Formats: sequence, C-alpha cells, structure tokens
Amino acid sequence: MRFAPMVLILMLAINVRATLAQDGQPDARLEFSSTSFGVLFGYSYGKGTLFFQERQYPFSVSGIKVAMLGFSQVNALGQVYRLEEIDDFSGNYAVIEGGLTLAQGGGNTLLRNDKGVTLYLQNLQQGLDLTLGGGRVSITLDEPESVAESSSAMAEKASAP
Repeated sequence: MRFAPMVLILMLAINVRATLAQDGQPDARLEFSSTSFGVLFGYSYGKGTLFFQERQYPFSVSGIKVAMLGFSQVNALGQVYRLEEIDDFSGNYAVIEGGLTLAQGGGNTLLRNDKGVTLYLQNLQQGLDLTLGGGRVSITLDEPESVAESSSAMAEKASAP
C-alpha cells in the first residue's frame, strides 16, 4: 500500500520534467521503428534517423523492458531536447512506461540519458503487448551508408596489388 504513493509521486515528477523539457523549441527530431517481444523481461531493437542541424544521422536502438508480455511493432516520431552536440545523442536512456496494446494503440514516451538529452516520443504500436514497468534503451549512432561504402572501397583499393 505504501508503494502506490511513491509511484504516483514518481509519475508526477516525470510529467513535470516532460513539460519543462518541452518549454523551448526542440533541438532535433527523430523517427524510428522497432520490434519488442518478451515474457516477464522483454527485448526491443530497431533503426531510425535523427535530423539534427540540417543533417541526417542513422541510429540503432536496443533495450530491455521489465514486466512485459507479448509482441509489438512500434513506429515513433519524436522531438529531441537539450542536444547540443551530436555525440551527446548516443547513450543509455531510462524509460518508464506502462500500457496495453490490443491489435493497435498509441501513446507517448519520455526518455532521458545521462548527458541530459531528453526524447519525447509519440508512437503507434501494433501487436499484443502488456508493459507495466520500465527499462533501459541504448541508442548508438550508425555510420552513414555513403561513408561506409567509401571506406570499403578505399580498403579494397589499398589491398589491391
């Protein structure tokens, strides 16, 4: 019974932080798709694109959820706040969420990393999913395809006799 007031205070604090994070213009925006599945503990993975300072940065998302049952596909759009340098985007983000998806649903999620970067996501979920806890999401910037292709071409030229 004592646990309920603590959860209520935590949820209120998260909502206040979300409101404060959104007081100004977002520093960047993003879009991504991910897949989640699990029984008790869940795993999610996906790919997305960050739009920051007139450039596009591909990234990967992976994470662990606590108290999850089911399978879902998520498509999300979001705003990024407190992002000053691109290197601050990668990292581990804490997630607190709860929800039920039966066939299709949507919602909002707030994520924050240790560098203060805050993501406010609006998502559309499809599948059968019950999530009652939180978790951690890891975001890593991927090498842009054009850079990866030119690097492999350079490596081939260097190894040619």
